[in-house]
Formats: sequence, structure tokens, C-alpha cells
Amino acid sequence: MIVEHDKGLLLMRHDSLGERNWRSDDCYKLIFSPHGKGLYQTNQRDISIDAGSSLILNPGQEHKQLHVTEEKFLVEVEQLLLREVAEQLGFKLTDPEFALLPSINPQIVNWISFIREYITVSSNELFIENSLTQLAILMLQNSPGSHSNDLPVSGELENVTNALKESYDENWTLAEMAKQSGINKYQFAHMFKKQTGLSPYSWLQLYRLIKSQQLLIQTGESILSIAFKVGFKNISSYNNLFKKVYGRTPTEFRMFYRNSK
Repeated sequence: MIVEHDKGLLLMRHDSLGERNWRSDDCYKLIFSPHGKGLYQTNQRDISIDAGSSLILNPGQEHKQLHVTEEKFLVEVEQLLLREVAEQLGFKLTDPEFALLPSINPQIVNWISFIREYITVSSNELFIENSLTQLAILMLQNSPGSHSNDLPVSGELENVTNALKESYDENWTLAEMAKQSGINKYQFAHMFKKQTGLSPYSWLQLYRLIKSQQLLIQTGESILSIAFKVGFKNISSYNNLFKKVYGRTPTEFRMFYRNSK
């Protein structure tokens, strides 16, 4: 099923899952894996999406679908719609780049569950537009990217992530993180991955990266100073993670957003 609108597009398909051609779209594309692993290739690296996880591709991101398990589900959101929503929400960066990392977000999963149950090819224009607008809001509020100042997590993990946020620049061990949750470190690591799609350490590193973004854009501090300030132990690990997430180095990120003001 394909549902098209001038603000975007929704696609749910159980047949014709093979697609091995490179493509690049002038929209934001949310890819969700309902049943099992999906595998996508980008010009940066291959990305595996577990069941229940989603990945957002930015406009112009070259990608190739290598494998989909049972069902293909994706939503395209036009740049203009996301820009309008970002302005209404008061984001300073109205053309954000989302982190190229699969994750699990309960609000987006709930939106997808609703859409999968109720939307049809014959759905009226207003319903489709409102649904796409709601998704744009959820993406901006919950998915990490260049616009982010926070990395929201709720439910059982909120106490742990709040503690990490308060001391994100400190050395955290898995055992110390697990202690905040009151369960052993193996159960904690499994629960964290299941609920966020990221390991506890990957989540902390991503949060550190997010905290560095405004420093890159708004200050003249050196890259080395910023990396140390937010908790990275060496410039190499900071640069490598930044390039993995955004496809550009911290220096390139700084220049891009300063020039686009």
C-alpha cells in the first residue's frame, strides 16, 4: 500500500521487498522494521535495523536497501513540512540532520502502530496531513540530531538516564549505571538495549556528542577542548563518532552550520 500526499508519503508492503538500487531522496525518510532485521547500505556504512527500531535518513542521503524481513514500512516527510514544524516548535536549526543511528522511541512506535492499523489508500487528505505533521513533531522532539539539546528517555530507564545526564562528562562503568537501576549489569544492559535500541555506553556517547553540538556552533573553543569538556577521552574517538553519526567531522559540522545561519 502506498499513500501519497504533497507533504509526504507512506508505504507498507509485504511483496516486492527486493530493492538493490542506490537512491537519494529530497525528503526525510523514516524506515521502520516491524518484524525482523532490515539491512541498508549508505555511502558511510551498512546499517542494521532490528525489529521495533527505526532509522531516519536525511535529504540527499544515498542509500540502498539490502534486506527487509517480511514487511517494508517507511514514511517520507517533505523538507518544507519539517521546516515549518521546527519553526513552530522554536528550534534554532530548522533544517536538522538526524543522527544516522537506528533507535527505539516509544512515541514514534505508537504513531506507527496507529498508522498501520487505521490508514488506508482512501484516507482523506486532512487525516494524512495531520498524521504527517504529528510524525514531524515526534521526530524533532524525540530523535537525536543537529537540532537536539537532549536525548529523552522515559519509563524504567528515566532515573538512570537522568543520572547520566547530570554527570555525562564523568567516567561511567556498566556496573555504576546498573546500580542506578537496582538490577545486575547484565539485566540492565539487555533492558537498556531493548528499550532504546542502543547499548548504555553508546547512548552515553551519543548524549555527549549532542552536548558538544551547540559548543561547536556557538563558541570558538577548539575541537580538542570541546571533546574533553563533554567527556571524550581523546580527540580520535570524538571525531570518529561524529563522522559516523553525521557523515562529517566536527570541524565540517561547525563550518556548515555557521555558514547556514
